[in-house]
Amino acid sequence: MTDNKNTFHCSLTPRFTDLDTWRHVNNSRIYQLHQEARLQAHLDLFGPDAWFSDTVRLRPLRCVTDFRQVTWYGSEVKAQIQVQTCSNDSYRVRSDLFQNDQHVGTQQALMGAYENGKQVDLPAATRERLEAMTSGEALLLPAADYVERVGSVATFPVVQQLTPRYADLDADSQRGEAALARYMEQARFGAIRHLDLGGLGILIASMDVSYLHFHAGWKPVDLRAGINRIGNSSFVFTGCASGEHGLQAVANSVMVVIDQASSRPAPIPDMLREQLQGLII
Repeated sequence: MTDNKNTFHCSLTPRFTDLDTWRHVNNSRIYQLHQEARLQAHLDLFGPDAWFSDTVRLRPLRCVTDFRQVTWYGSEVKAQIQVQTCSNDSYRVRSDLFQNDQHVGTQQALMGAYENGKQVDLPAATRERLEAMTSGEALLLPAADYVERVGSVATFPVVQQLTPRYADLDADSQRGEAALARYMEQARFGAIRHLDLGGLGILIASMDVSYLHFHAGWKPVDLRAGINRIGNSSFVFTGCASGEHGLQAVANSVMVVIDQASSRPAPIPDMLREQLQGLII
């Protein structure tokens, strides 16, 4: 339902299969909670059959997801969604997740329209309905210069191949948004799994994904990753997925090194910093 501020509210329930090896909800599954909340708001706005389309399809151009707090199994997640701005060819949606009275995550989604695999203007009726719901307020997104960075990198320190699966397709037989977010996770993990953390842990603080297209394909996908910045207790992965239709998704992911006993950020020790520098692009 929607309140008088045009904010949509719903509840979502994490599943046992959403947990990771740290026994909290995995970051790619949290991304899917944002996606589900966004879709529920879409159905509320456009009707119960609006989850599919055989003509113009609404898909994200870019999503910036901030993981503010750990999300746990066994408690409902409350979501609130707002349409913030709308133009001829895109609109902005903000979703916020809350669990046990804590603000656990935020996502800023820049949405666009696709027809026959190419970006087009929003249908007039869709744009008018969205414009009637906009709050008119949206944070300025940082420049997506990491997309250009990927295009100029000749070699990445970490390269792996992934075989596409049937489960990677969405209900419109395109490569799904959630699948591409998982691809970005796998690109990072291909590098992280080789690091000697010396008893420390790593959590993702934010992920900024740009989606270039949603074409499906069955040939192996190349996942490439490297590090573009190292700070005091955090570092930034740049990763991408490319396949038979070219570059498909690119992401910047901010990773934070933590002390596992306190779950607080910890300075990167010299031994780990040396390993990270070996992954610089």
